[in-house]
Amino acid sequence: MSGIEALYWAQKYPDEVKAIVGLDMAVPGAYREYNINMPMIKLVAFASNVGITRLISGLAESDAIKYGTLTEEEKELYRVIFYRRTATKTMINGVEKIKINASKVAENELPNIPILMFSSNGQGTGWNEYEWISFQENTIKNIENGEIIYLDCAHYIHDIEYERISKESERFIESFIESLNCE
Repeated sequence: MSGIEALYWAQKYPDEVKAIVGLDMAVPGAYREYNINMPMIKLVAFASNVGITRLISGLAESDAIKYGTLTEEEKELYRVIFYRRTATKTMINGVEKIKINASKVAENELPNIPILMFSSNGQGTGWNEYEWISFQENTIKNIENGEIIYLDCAHYIHDIEYERISKESERFIESFIESLNCE
């Protein structure tokens, strides 16, 4: 959902946003036909709030723990935060409003700023690989300095492909800064 927020911010404050680096961004097209099961989300929130989710073995064993660079102490802290702060009121409100917010972004043109998108294979997004990548490609196709880097991994790419993301982001930002210096 942060992809929608970044695009909205670029539309609303074009003088403040000079470029976007998106990590497997959900874009407006992704929400057009997406069915959000709010009763199920609210049930999960209830289960989380009363502690039932702590009884589900392995629930907090996310990609951050499987693939990331967390120490054992950080993994334990991650689990504590996960169980304590999953499905908060703010998170639920964000899910309830995401289709409306995505529509607001879709109604307006994106500013023609450099955008670097890293795209996963769609695993963990609710869409298949073709659909997920198509949403991102359709969003960026009219951006003059738009670029997509395809990663063959699940949605939480920052936990899996962090080294490549770092290297490519540095390259993108450096080239962007160089182009500003040439003007």
